[in-house]
Amino acid sequence: MTSEDVQSQLDRRPFRRLRFRLVSGKEIDISRHGEASVLQNSVMIIPDPMIDRYNVISLRNIEEIQQLE
Repeated sequence: MTSEDVQSQLDRRPFRRLRFRLVSGKEIDISRHGEASVLQNSVMIIPDPMIDRYNVISLRNIEEIQQLE
């Protein structure tokens, strides 16, 4: 997966919920605009800005991006 692939999905207007399916089989849902940010070779996901916790996922570990209804 490239940074452009991910960024284009995150920039869609109106925002649609996304699911990142990782090569490990794990799935991570992105529920709102601003929850994920593309870095140089990874994506940083901050599920709740009120809690000091985040995940960083390498772009090469993202196997598929699904749009959720």
